[in-house]
Amino acid sequence: MKRLCLILLGLTFVSIMKADGEFPYLTFVGSDGTVTSLGVESLEMTVTEDGNLVAVNGDGSKTFTLTSLAKMYFSTGDESTASGISLTETESADNEVEVFTLTGISLGKFADSAKAKESLEHGVYILKSKSQTFKITVR
Repeated sequence: MKRLCLILLGLTFVSIMKADGEFPYLTFVGSDGTVTSLGVESLEMTVTEDGNLVAVNGDGSKTFTLTSLAKMYFSTGDESTASGISLTETESADNEVEVFTLTGISLGKFADSAKAKESLEHGVYILKSKSQTFKITVR
C-alpha cells in the first residue's frame, strides 16, 4: 500500500511538472464532498507514515488523510470557490442556518449546521447562514 502511494505520488509530481502552464491548480475532493484547490506552482507533496498526504506550495500547506480522499485532478481554476459556494466542513454552533435543496427549495431554518444534518435525509444540501453559504453532504 505504501509503495503504491509513493508510485502514485511520483506520477502526480511528474504530471504537475507537465501541467504547470495548462492547469495551474490541483483539486482534491474529499469523500465528504469538500473541494480544495491548490496552485501547482512550486507544489511539493509528501506521504507520511501515518497515511496523510501533505501538500506544500508558496501559499502554505494542506494535509489530507489518504483514506478520506475521493479523487484529485488538475483544473484550470480554483474549484473550491469557482461556484460561488464556499465548501466548509463545519459551521459555528451558534450560527442559524437555512437549508435548501440543490433545486432551491427551502427546507427550513435550524439553530446550527449540526442540527440541520441530524434532521436531513441522505443527500447534498446548501446551507445559508448570515456570514456564508456552503454545501454539505449528508450520508
